Amino acid sequence: MSQSLREIKVEKTKKLIKETLLDLIEEKGFEAISVRDITLKAGLNRGTFYLHYRDKYDLMEKSQNEVLDGLQDRLIFIKPKEMNEFYSNDTVYPPILNVYHYLKENQRFIKILISTKGDPAFPKKMKEHIKESIYEKLVDLLEEEYMIEIPHEYTTAFISSAFFGLMEQWLEKEEPITPEEMAIMHMKLLKFMKKFVSQIAK
Repeated sequence: MSQSLREIKVEKTKKLIKETLLDLIEEKGFEAISVRDITLKAGLNRGTFYLHYRDKYDLMEKSQNEVLDGLQDRLIFIKPKEMNEFYSNDTVYPPILNVYHYLKENQRFIKILISTKGDPAFPKKMKEHIKESIYEKLVDLLEEEYMIEIPHEYTTAFISSAFFGLMEQWLEKEEPITPEEMAIMHMKLLKFMKKFVSQIAK
């Protein structure tokens, strides 16, 4: 069903507010920003802002949740055993590639939020979303003999932190590394880790 003119206008307004928020965070950091700063820079009246958000913290939380929920929506399609089959054949796994495309689309938001001017709590919040997405997917993989005695939450923390670190390194770089190249790099790193783990388990 197509959007109404009002829905399109609301969507455009929210996008303008979010982009303005990012501009201001880059300029002077989140804590120094006021609702007045946002509305002045966006060319909106304060009443329009308050139609959609209670305050700048509500704007920040809703913007974060929107991006993180979108990331979770893509991570749920990852199936470890299926992914392993693709990587065993040196083939990029489509759901992983989709995740990197999504991260690239939201690069500016994530990059600014994890910077010193952004939200100190955001990196942990993002890792928690990643952990929630992969926790139940690891059960079958943890049946390997050398993994049985490792608590599930430690394995999930290790994998989510590794993925977050890889993503952070990529998004902070200025070089034009494509999502396709990142998906290939991800594949090679997983194969390396699998080989490394099998070696130390001997």
